Amino acid sequence: MAITPEQLNHAIINAKFPLDKQRVIEELIRNGLTNFRQYKDQKYISHTGKIIVKPQRAHATKMGRPHLKLARAILISALCQAWLIGFGKKARLNHKSAPMTQFHHFAQEVMAREGIGKIQEYLEEFWSFRKSEIKKNIKMATFRGE
Repeated sequence: MAITPEQLNHAIINAKFPLDKQRVIEELIRNGLTNFRQYKDQKYISHTGKIIVKPQRAHATKMGRPHLKLARAILISALCQAWLIGFGKKARLNHKSAPMTQFHHFAQEVMAREGIGKIQEYLEEFWSFRKSEIKKNIKMATFRGE
């Protein structure tokens, strides 16, 4: 299940992005979706150029579903960057007890059509990871004296 270009365009219009920036935003999100799909597929290319699931006969893949945390991070990052470019402000995430923000509606529409579930949890996980990484970088910069 993948979002079509018409559905993506509809989501951008519903989010009320400025008209002069819609084309750039659509291209940015399409690139994020392409990278998300490529990372999600977990395919290999053989020496002959054919796409295969296992690189060798002896290759053992892990049981269960593949880990998609980084693939989702690519998509969420593209959505946040599109929001920043479109509106000139950081995307805000709602808390569980508060009503959904405009960004949350937009992200939910795109991610749900891409087949991602538990969107609220994944957005919160991305936010907390991003916040902890920013704190680490600030500490390292002050430690170095920059």
